[in-house]
Amino acid sequence: MYCVCSIKTWVVLLTMAVVGASCRRTASPCAVDGQEEQADTVGMTDTLVTDSLPEPPRAADGLFDDFVYSFMNNRRFQYERIVFPLRHVVDGKERFVSREEWKFNRLYSKEDIYLQVYANARQAKAEKDTALSRVTVDCIDFDRRRVEQYIFARVQRQWHLVEIDAHALGRHADSEFYTFYNRFATSTDFQMAHIADPFYFKTYDSDNFQTIEGVLDVNQWPDFRPDLPSGHVTSVNYGQSYCQSRRRVLMLCSPSGGMSCSLTFLRMGKTWMLEKLEN
Repeated sequence: MYCVCSIKTWVVLLTMAVVGASCRRTASPCAVDGQEEQADTVGMTDTLVTDSLPEPPRAADGLFDDFVYSFMNNRRFQYERIVFPLRHVVDGKERFVSREEWKFNRLYSKEDIYLQVYANARQAKAEKDTALSRVTVDCIDFDRRRVEQYIFARVQRQWHLVEIDAHALGRHADSEFYTFYNRFATSTDFQMAHIADPFYFKTYDSDNFQTIEGVLDVNQWPDFRPDLPSGHVTSVNYGQSYCQSRRRVLMLCSPSGGMSCSLTFLRMGKTWMLEKLEN
């Protein structure tokens, strides 16, 4: 049902804001420029990291998300699924990392939130596409304006890490939007100036098993906005292309799969405006 911004509806929607507010960020995602976190040391005491996890069944290679869970949490499995010597490019300079040099990397498994950015809602189904042959995990350091891309590909029908490419954020295919996003995530004033008035809002009332949707005034945004990761973030690209699209669908996801919400931005002139929030 559509909501009207009355006092009664305001109370109902406010109770639903806890879903969006459940997004929490952590200080640091995967390493940038090959400076891997000391996961070989930390991992020994981390109960989530183990060599005893059974290797995923062959069907797990159908979906990248199923594969990458074990890749990030099972040291033995990770070493098996890296093409050594691993090509590592930093600002165009190539070197190769041997098996002996490699340090176990948790990637984004320790983060509460990671991103997915799509050009439209249809592309958001890409993560469930079993025909995917390439996925890139972007580890972005906004402070240094750097990105390290972990490139995964299917090798004999199995997912493997095949390359790492580190370079300036400006060389990223969607650097302009990511630069905008970082300002949006870190500045309240910038946020308020880049939200459509009114903006579309949709949420699910799990108590009454119904969807609540409608429009909200821009001044209501602070009560419903989710926490947005900033500084160091991870974004997973399932092969989507932006092709000068005027729309971006930003998904906030948790590695556990327990939370997901989306923000839709529309290109307006030389900037982006948030037009929709769904959780």
